[in-house]
Amino acid sequence: MRVATIDGLVTLFYDGSKELWNENLNWERSIALLTGVRANDLESSNVSDECKRYFRERHSWEQIIIVDGVTEIPYMTFGYCRNIKRVIFANTVIRIERNAFYHCENLVFIKWSVSLVYIGKSAFEECNLSSVFLPPTCREICDSVFYSNRNLSILHFPQETELGEKIIYCTALAEASPNANFPFYYRNNDMNQWLKNMNIDNQFALHRACSSFQPLKEVINAILIQKGLKAFKEKNSAGITPSRYLQENPYTDLSEKEIIHDYLMKMIDEVE
Repeated sequence: MRVATIDGLVTLFYDGSKELWNENLNWERSIALLTGVRANDLESSNVSDECKRYFRERHSWEQIIIVDGVTEIPYMTFGYCRNIKRVIFANTVIRIERNAFYHCENLVFIKWSVSLVYIGKSAFEECNLSSVFLPPTCREICDSVFYSNRNLSILHFPQETELGEKIIYCTALAEASPNANFPFYYRNNDMNQWLKNMNIDNQFALHRACSSFQPLKEVINAILIQKGLKAFKEKNSAGITPSRYLQENPYTDLSEKEIIHDYLMKMIDEVE
């Protein structure tokens, strides 16, 4: 593993050759916190120098790039790495285990592996994601995976994905959902069904096309011919427009401007 500065961010290239999580040093930190030491004051506390060095290093990382060949991110690998902003997974990653990125409170961007199958419990709990586009290979999302991502407003995953309980909570999505005023534990199944079907009816055909993992221009243009450009302004039940799906999806090379240009050229050709 190596560290370099990429795009102005201190970047760890993770190759899986070293276990990054140290349970004993985290226990030492936890005891210090229980005695009143604040997380940001660890350097001036009475914890060991080894513990200080360990968390100093973890807090220095701002970007994680998972290198090609890594298939699994183990338990708590990047837990409490509070300054990580971006994570880019190699397409060889199949599994992300429990708590792998727990409490990465500044994590706002993820580019997922196109081979991802499984995300373990609380893997991205207490992060700061606003949009998530999971690949069609993803088959299981366990409990509380995106719990307490308060700004999460776009969450797209395949219809076949098995969802655990309380995968989101205290988020923009949860607040926009049906029965939002009910106690959360009463509406888990309703929430999961709503998340899966939010864009599925014909009214939101353009949302479905734009929110897919890798949107196709041909599909989008076919819908626009039927619905017109006004369809880009339609908000779904979470208040999201098709334009936002296109803008925030890291897997699409399409822009709304490009699509509108093609549409207008087609309309002009038909008029002539």
